[in-house]
Amino acid sequence: MSIYQYMKEVLMNPISGYYMKHEVFGVKGDFITSPEISQMFGELIGIWFVYQWQNLGKPKDVRIVEFGPGRGTLLDDMIRALQNFHECYNSISGIHLIEASPRLREVQREKLNPYIIKNNENREKNDLQESLTNTTYTVNAKKQAIQAGLNFYWHDAFEDVPDGWSMIIAHEFFDALPVYWFELTEKGWSELMIDIDETDQSPYHFRVIISPKRTPSLFILRTHLNNYNNNGNENLYKIGDRIEIAPDAWRVANQIAKSVNKNCGSSLIIDYGKNFVQGNTLRAIKQHKFVDLISRPGEADLSADVNFKLLNDACKGLVDTFGPITQAHFLHSMGISFRLKMLLEKTPPSRHQDLILSYKRLIDPIGMGNVYQVLAITPKSTPNPPAGGFQ
Repeated sequence: MSIYQYMKEVLMNPISGYYMKHEVFGVKGDFITSPEISQMFGELIGIWFVYQWQNLGKPKDVRIVEFGPGRGTLLDDMIRALQNFHECYNSISGIHLIEASPRLREVQREKLNPYIIKNNENREKNDLQESLTNTTYTVNAKKQAIQAGLNFYWHDAFEDVPDGWSMIIAHEFFDALPVYWFELTEKGWSELMIDIDETDQSPYHFRVIISPKRTPSLFILRTHLNNYNNNGNENLYKIGDRIEIAPDAWRVANQIAKSVNKNCGSSLIIDYGKNFVQGNTLRAIKQHKFVDLISRPGEADLSADVNFKLLNDACKGLVDTFGPITQAHFLHSMGISFRLKMLLEKTPPSRHQDLILSYKRLIDPIGMGNVYQVLAITPKSTPNPPAGGFQ
């Protein structure tokens, strides 16, 4: 099977997929994301949305949409920050979560449970799945000056989100979208595939091979070469070079751009990657360590660097894009140092070391600070560039 299909099955198979059955986030999981490291990350994303809401005319009917909400940590921190801006908070008509995993939907609801008002807490257990998919939840705002609650909706895909003025966040979502691998051989470009290996020398009984025949997916490669490499000039590459392409990343970014173009709003895409195509970044992670790509199918996370050039290309002609810029530059521009100072003043000394270490981890120039990139999407010809250090 193709690398694309292998990655899709390993991550999202309804029975044995990685995201369908594992506790993937946090210390007990396989990796830690920025929202899990510090509350400051989600709070500043919330502040960014406030800036955009003001910059675009303070609309009265706003949707917040999050792709791949994880454990709901980012959204929880955003809501807490937004509650400090009553007019903006009161404009939110609904929060829409794009989540295909029933297990993670349950985790997200549990994370949001402290906010859910009592008349929604007595649901029968056997109604939980239907509720997660089709029913709204009301979040207790805990302040008389702001609206009593927010409606939450879960969706399988972005197409299911109703049209409307939207703030869209995709944090570490695009890296999990499946990729194709292609390699330049003496016979031309060929697709790399996953094959069964039944030899005694194979510890995993899978192997990566070059397809012995041409595959339909080569059309995706040819389109890429024509768009980015001087009309398909293969002299740019040498034998053995690889190209990694995620067609779903282009499709989702294009959907976001069409939504912003049609309904107004803004979007932030935050992920690790580069502003150009790469050749071989797909990796597997288990218990915070890299493992062989084919060693633990369904037991290890698979992800690949995001090609931000591809995302920008998917938005052309529809919206204005800004970036990508580094996460460190974005967070500093949004005032993370000031927020850290506030937290240090309000918390006991026993928490100070953890706060400082989490701050450093987010902005570390040889780590997350530069590895993670931020892309902003706004309506065409917006009067001012978005907040966060974009130009």
